[in-house]
Amino acid sequence: MALQSKTMPVARVRGVHSIKSGSVRAQRVVVVSAEKSSYWPTQYETLVSMGLKSIEPEEAEGLASQGKCLLVDVRPKEAYDESHIPGSVSIPLYQALDWSSGAVLQKALKFMAYSFNGVKPIEPNPNIVQQLQEASEGGKKGLIMLCEAGGTMKPSVNFPQGKASRSLVASYRAYNEAGLTNIMHLNRGLYGWFQAGLPFEGEYKPDVGRTPNAASEPTLKILASARGYEMRPGDKR
Repeated sequence: MALQSKTMPVARVRGVHSIKSGSVRAQRVVVVSAEKSSYWPTQYETLVSMGLKSIEPEEAEGLASQGKCLLVDVRPKEAYDESHIPGSVSIPLYQALDWSSGAVLQKALKFMAYSFNGVKPIEPNPNIVQQLQEASEGGKKGLIMLCEAGGTMKPSVNFPQGKASRSLVASYRAYNEAGLTNIMHLNRGLYGWFQAGLPFEGEYKPDVGRTPNAASEPTLKILASARGYEMRPGDKR
């Protein structure tokens, strides 16, 4: 029986997520348009219902090397170009503002407002559903969704519905909009791949490692957690 999701008919703007601790401040980009978007709780419930599996980097590498699955990197294209997993494909969840797609005045106003605050405005990739369908060869090949930190489906006291991430949202869209069922999620994302000592094309620099050196260890953990990273004892920087 097909699952139904509740979508919000009105586009929403995601605010800037920031954390302050001492002199450290972390910011994220802002999505200025969110067509066909839904709240994360709705997405989470759907992902739980579909039985989304989060797999470790070593298992993901094995499935990809056997040709059973394709690694799909949903980070921004420029991040993929800088460094990525060999054999993975780039299908960004979001893209830079496309000024040719209409609503120019609205985008210009938001661009100026967000740029004034040092925030990079982006919008959903309008072609992601078609791109995911093509990457899966019409559903014949499994897709392993990955982003920088990975997020998590594991509930906790502070986060009863896990932590959203680009790869988890992309997994939801692949299932709910593209009609794909052979979908998996890379646990700990590209950062976990890095911690596992697996190969990269290009030089990978984890965002969690770009925190100012003056930040204390507790602050680093707070920032990493807020960004969706799962820190483990012995993680390298």
